[in-house]
Amino acid sequence: MWEVSTGGTIASIAWGLCLAWVLEYFQVSCETVIILFVMLALDYIFWILDAYLRDKHSVTSSQMRRGFWRKMTRWMLPLIVIAILRWVGAGDLQMASTVIYSILIITEGYSIIGHFFSINTGKDLPEIDAFEMLIKFITNLLKGKLPDVKDKDLNEE
Repeated sequence: MWEVSTGGTIASIAWGLCLAWVLEYFQVSCETVIILFVMLALDYIFWILDAYLRDKHSVTSSQMRRGFWRKMTRWMLPLIVIAILRWVGAGDLQMASTVIYSILIITEGYSIIGHFFSINTGKDLPEIDAFEMLIKFITNLLKGKLPDVKDKDLNEE
């Protein structure tokens, strides 16, 4: 009655081990990654719905592609930053990982609430640029880990 595919089982185990390694390497919990992924997906869906309800013709495949890639870059950003920090020899990265993911989750949550508000009232919530705050945090974090390079050294090349 129940058929088990050995190839599918082995592939599932391999992908699970790969995911476990990635999460351990980047010092992030599976729960955090899933929460961020769900928030990004929900924000994308409600962004499309909000835009469609405002103006059916404003939702284009080009805008949807741009929105999709925007969400993908936000999902990849913490992984890239942690990889850079590990590469330059930063120690425990748990705090940096937690802060980056927390800011992204809060940003996406606020955006979803903004879409709910807009869908129900036709008005926009005030914009909070938490993503810019995150980029500033990452910039300061990286500046503290990278060697000093003087402007004149860059101009001499």
